[in-house]
Amino acid sequence: MTSELQRNLMDYNAYDMIEELKTMFQQQAEQELFETVKAFHTCKHELGQPVSQYVLKMKGYLDQLERLGYAMPPVLGVHLILTSLSKDYDGFVMNYNMHSMGKTIPELHATLKQSEKGLPKKTHAVLTIKEGKIQKRKPQAASGKGKGKSKQAYTPKKKIPPPAKKEHPAKDMACHHCGQIGHWR
Repeated sequence: MTSELQRNLMDYNAYDMIEELKTMFQQQAEQELFETVKAFHTCKHELGQPVSQYVLKMKGYLDQLERLGYAMPPVLGVHLILTSLSKDYDGFVMNYNMHSMGKTIPELHATLKQSEKGLPKKTHAVLTIKEGKIQKRKPQAASGKGKGKSKQAYTPKKKIPPPAKKEHPAKDMACHHCGQIGHWR
């Protein structure tokens, strides 16, 4: 409590002091509760985001809710974290639910970090333009592969032949001058 606030409340008895503090800070606490719930609700794990960073952020929101007097049961907190993970963790979530692993958030955090190590690393494809066509190149490994002649990593799709030409296309076409069908040239 600041010294100024303490001086203002010095003449109050304990009950009146608590009531005065509630009146002064109730609206601020409600706004903080609203902002925390909003941030928690909109927080989603993005593809490529480290899972540890994400779980700690979600745990921070849960801790803040508890400080505001709205503690969430640990099981509900765990399930809310699991449902907001990116699709990379779909297999993990399915396995977690199938085995009824009622872990705490710190245990879930450790398990997710371990699972993250087993996820395949994503490589970003490089697009190049060669002879007027967009081509996709695979990143080359550092092991020396890919040296020498470069091979085309992009195989163009086979072209679909155009529909067969009609013997008398003028019969079905409209004249661009008068709009009548059948005498187009």
